[in-house]
Amino acid sequence: MDKAKKVKQPVMQQAPMLRYRIVETDSGPLISESRTSVFDVMEAQAAGDSVDQIAMTFNLSPLQVQTALAYIVQHRAALEPQLAEALRLRGEREHYYRAIQAEIKQKITQLPMTPQRVAFYALREQNHRAAGVEVDAVHSQ
Repeated sequence: MDKAKKVKQPVMQQAPMLRYRIVETDSGPLISESRTSVFDVMEAQAAGDSVDQIAMTFNLSPLQVQTALAYIVQHRAALEPQLAEALRLRGEREHYYRAIQAEIKQKITQLPMTPQRVAFYALREQNHRAAGVEVDAVHSQ
């Protein structure tokens, strides 16, 4: 009896562009296996960034970026108004949180200096100088 030789069948691999996909969420389309929005990629591409630069900026693989770019090409007409709205909302949120930050900072500056706060500000100033960061003049003593 002849033993039939077993022929190794080639392993079928998934098409590279199918590994990642775009996930529709309430906050807009996101790149799978990341927290990066397609809008982030759209902005970076509009700024002239290459696929590698976008990948490095958002900690993505080049394949994830290519998946997002393919999605953008297919859905650009629908994405552009959504991007404009997302940018408007981002600006509103930033303004809101900066106002809260300024309010908190004002309240803190009105509080009496305790020895612990004096020590904290001195240490922070020392670390900022070592890092070459501008020091907050309000509490420098």
